[in-house]
Amino acid sequence: MNIRVLFRALLLLLLTQFSISAQVSIVNISVQPFNITPEALLNVGIMNNENEKQVQIITQLYSSTNAIILTVKSQPFKLNKGLNSGTTGDRRVASAEYSSSSQGSYLKTTHNLTSGRYKICSSIIIEGGADKIDDFCDELEADFNQYLYLVNPLDNDTVETKNPILSWAHSEPFTILNQGEFYRMIVSEMKKDQSAEEAITINTPAMVKNYVKVHQVQYPYDAKELKDGTKYAWQVQKVGDGVVINKTEAWVFNTKAINELKSMKYVAVKSELDGSYYTAYNGKVFFKFSEEYKSQGQLKFTLLDSKSQQIEIEILKDKELTKGEKQDLTKIKSAGDNRFEMDLDAKKLKSGLYTLVIKNEKNESFYLKIFLP
Repeated sequence: MNIRVLFRALLLLLLTQFSISAQVSIVNISVQPFNITPEALLNVGIMNNENEKQVQIITQLYSSTNAIILTVKSQPFKLNKGLNSGTTGDRRVASAEYSSSSQGSYLKTTHNLTSGRYKICSSIIIEGGADKIDDFCDELEADFNQYLYLVNPLDNDTVETKNPILSWAHSEPFTILNQGEFYRMIVSEMKKDQSAEEAITINTPAMVKNYVKVHQVQYPYDAKELKDGTKYAWQVQKVGDGVVINKTEAWVFNTKAINELKSMKYVAVKSELDGSYYTAYNGKVFFKFSEEYKSQGQLKFTLLDSKSQQIEIEILKDKELTKGEKQDLTKIKSAGDNRFEMDLDAKKLKSGLYTLVIKNEKNESFYLKIFLP
């Protein structure tokens, strides 16, 4: 056969196949990150410029690292001439295969995507065949379904220590992070007339902690020391492949000025534990407790260490307020406001966190978390 004739025949064959393929094309894939079900992945818009035919759809969902999370194959269905919407209800799931990863298990249980970037690809095949008529891929981003927020210190609150505990929360388990994803906490000193977001974005951080896997982070002792009487912005970010894909609001906390630290003597016990704590300067703890139900009685208390082990210790009324009183009366609480002192140095306790538990006359509990430097 003449080479020129052979070339023309091959060219005609290629053009014919291209023309046939171009007659059926995927227009879009319409899915929502908060409703990822096998049925939803068949919601594919298809344009058919040919006659009716029986086809199948195969849709695959990929993570940001290109790992397959879910593969769905439809039963054969009739592809009408013209635009075929995926919402007509004529498509049924033939098979759905989730990956064995933690993300695949999470998706199968919740039908939600964790925050991040994904790829979704669909292919059309003739019923019973293997060759693709057309395929189409699109990016999918999920960021609004994850609750990511700061807890304590509250915005614009003042901390009493140079190493505060910073608490945050989020709705997704740490175990379902994709490869290359992690949580980061940033603390930055704020300059005059700066917003918290600007301080986080522009300023050199005082502390950056990557790969955070707990919801309570104590400001590290080896980080840049926080200054007295200074504003700091802080934020938690979710990072994927070096890009911030989700973040909390940027909040502000203030450190006490030196004169405030000296004048701040009494701290109130609280009905619930939170992330804040009282620093025992020179081992002394001064606290106040309001008794509502009885005129007089012995103060009922327990001091626990970080392992919840009970520590024997003495609590007295503040000596400056009990001048002239007998020693045995200094342990008595009265109805209304009471002011006490506790000396941790007297017991030669180790540096760390302690919890004081006070019981009132109705056996209700009140707490004070204490940090001994």
